[in-house]
Amino acid sequence: MDGGILLAMSQQVAEAIHGAIRDHGPITFAEFMQHALYGPGGYYEDPPVGTDGDFVTSPHVHPVFGTLVGTAVAGLSSCLGEPEPVRIAEVGAGDGTLATQVLGALAGRVVDYEAIDVSAGARETLGAIDGVRVGVALGDAPHVVIANELLDNLPFRRVRGDREVRVGVQGDRLVEVETPWNGEPARPDVETIVPVGAFAFVDELVSVLTRGYALLIDYGDVGAPGGGMHGYRDHRVIDDVLADPGSTDITAGVDFAPIADHAERRGLIAFPTVTQHDALLALGFEAWLRAELERQTAQLDAREGLEAVRTWSGRSRATLLVDPSALGRLRWLLLATPGLPAPAWLDAAGR
Repeated sequence: MDGGILLAMSQQVAEAIHGAIRDHGPITFAEFMQHALYGPGGYYEDPPVGTDGDFVTSPHVHPVFGTLVGTAVAGLSSCLGEPEPVRIAEVGAGDGTLATQVLGALAGRVVDYEAIDVSAGARETLGAIDGVRVGVALGDAPHVVIANELLDNLPFRRVRGDREVRVGVQGDRLVEVETPWNGEPARPDVETIVPVGAFAFVDELVSVLTRGYALLIDYGDVGAPGGGMHGYRDHRVIDDVLADPGSTDITAGVDFAPIADHAERRGLIAFPTVTQHDALLALGFEAWLRAELERQTAQLDAREGLEAVRTWSGRSRATLLVDPSALGRLRWLLLATPGLPAPAWLDAAGR
């Protein structure tokens, strides 16, 4: 996308935000995010994920991620009594990389895979993938919902003590404006993220899950701030997210505790979260790593040096998925409708 189109998109978003502020005063940060990320001309109008985009996620690092997520889904299907087809809905499916990997891991099974994304550009890309239905919102009583790095981008509100951080206008610029906060007071020394978008997503899960699971994977922590609010563009952090709305991702690390509490208040089971490191090891990452090392050794013995280097490079990249200082620190939260057990892999990951 060239700079002229980006400028036009940003202007469209800025006009919508300025209009909302003129209409009802300083807007919540959640409303600002809704315009900047998901409104007409917003950041997610075209898929920004991938090596040619602004950021990559675990499926782009190595396909073994999606293979092991597929193994996790197979375990959940077993807990459900092996429904046929097993209905999978991936929310925030992006460019379809994870969908392709999961379907490959479940080859031989009867699968109904729906890839859901608000981005028209993403839906166009997803529609070209064999075995994938494309949707805009959850429906059809899925057995398993997958959301990989979705929660951190859903609209949230920002609170400092008894003040809420909203977005207003000063001259031609968007600026932060503090207004009274009517909810439970937060710590004055640390900005609190109130994940209203994540709560709404859980409510949506409650409305469509009749008997099934939802696997939510994201950056964050439990009972503590998962990381401050920031922007992201061109694989680098952007500090001022108000300067050019629509051109920058907006994200914050997830505190899984209030999301799990909200899910349980709405009648779902929230199993204890586990790190991605522990989840992938429980799903067979170490066995895969050993097999790749054996393959590399066989390639070297056969004097296939270039192939051996590629295998080594792939193994090296894949270790980022379980590195506690890298992607291994992501957390997996599994929700379920009442009466369903924890799968064996989750029990193993939690030990």
